[in-house]
Amino acid sequence: MIKMLNVYTQELDDPEKAVREILQPLDIKNSLLKNSAALLFCHVKFIETGVAQAVYKNLPFDVVGCTSLFFGTPMTAGAPVIDSESDVILTVTILTSDDIEFTMGISGSLNEENVDEGIQELYRRTAFSPGAGPPAGPPALVFTFLPTITSVSGDVMAAALDRACAGIPIFGSLALDMNTRILNPKIIFKAGCQAAGQASGECGTFSDRIALLLFRGPVKPRFFHSSFPDKSIMSWDAVITGAVGNRIISINNKPSLSFLKDMGFFQDGMHEGILVYPLVVEYPNNETEVVIVQDISPEGQLICGRTVKAGGILNMVAVTADTVLESVKIMSRDLKKNGNGTGFIMFSNFLRNIVLGGNSQIEYESVCEEMDGCPGSWLFLNSGGELCPGYTEKGELVNRFHQYAVIACQF
Repeated sequence: MIKMLNVYTQELDDPEKAVREILQPLDIKNSLLKNSAALLFCHVKFIETGVAQAVYKNLPFDVVGCTSLFFGTPMTAGAPVIDSESDVILTVTILTSDDIEFTMGISGSLNEENVDEGIQELYRRTAFSPGAGPPAGPPALVFTFLPTITSVSGDVMAAALDRACAGIPIFGSLALDMNTRILNPKIIFKAGCQAAGQASGECGTFSDRIALLLFRGPVKPRFFHSSFPDKSIMSWDAVITGAVGNRIISINNKPSLSFLKDMGFFQDGMHEGILVYPLVVEYPNNETEVVIVQDISPEGQLICGRTVKAGGILNMVAVTADTVLESVKIMSRDLKKNGNGTGFIMFSNFLRNIVLGGNSQIEYESVCEEMDGCPGSWLFLNSGGELCPGYTEKGELVNRFHQYAVIACQF
């Protein structure tokens, strides 16, 4: 069994006060079980002011996490809820257990040339480090936090990790720091370091590394994901005729930017529209993928959040606030119906936030309404890209990389 403890601070300027606000409610001597690890998520401002560093260095266990945009108030059964809609918050979620062990690792610097080798090496080092192998056995669950690297799309990193893990369930998020563009997303990591900043291991924030948290023992997670109803998909009568990696070069044999202009974008403030609404690509083998456009290159190419291939039929999704809320309510009901876990962590893609007018509080409140009366602890966060297994018709788990989705892992 895993016990979840949630604490938070909104103190942005005073590191010592922030540390007190995190440590005092934890009651570490009496609340923790045999094995513990911490997840830390924060707005990037906490890294800039040094508050995040002060917090993770003073936690007496290993820490992993990433920057995010919006945080629903971390929920613990019986705990008060702060009356605030601020997204400037730092949360610490403690995972503690008597029968489940936690191991952490972080990769070296990654780029398009070394991503597969780097992730393979990271998993081997983390999964089979001294004390991590038999008799404890292989991991049963992997939490991962991926960097947002324009030249290495999230699905490439996720696929490399899936190969390294040989299909072990993977759940996690891409680091996020958004206004209308990616700014400075960070991975947060501390392992093998003592409290109070006496570092003897790996400790810091990183823009180009993957971090892992491995679970060993009788953990039995359940996974949930939802995106948008099929009725939201609008046909464009368009085919990707040129693509390399995560770049769409041409559509219907026209340069990508020219095609978009013909569709009415880049007129009357519609420049951002193509960056807000997802694309759906249907390939001849019946494979369908949701694709987010991250940016448009100086050459007029669409830079996407995942790999794209020529030959795919290109459609656009007309997502509204109603469809965003419908999807999260459906998933929340499934979570509550399952009802066997002690807590869950939920990520919602940041573009859903934008469709809601930059107010993820609405989506979070929908989750609160649906989960009312549900015991345990949970956390709601925005994501830059989602990793969550899906279930086959036979009930088998298959690791998947999502975009524009809301996902959850229930313990």
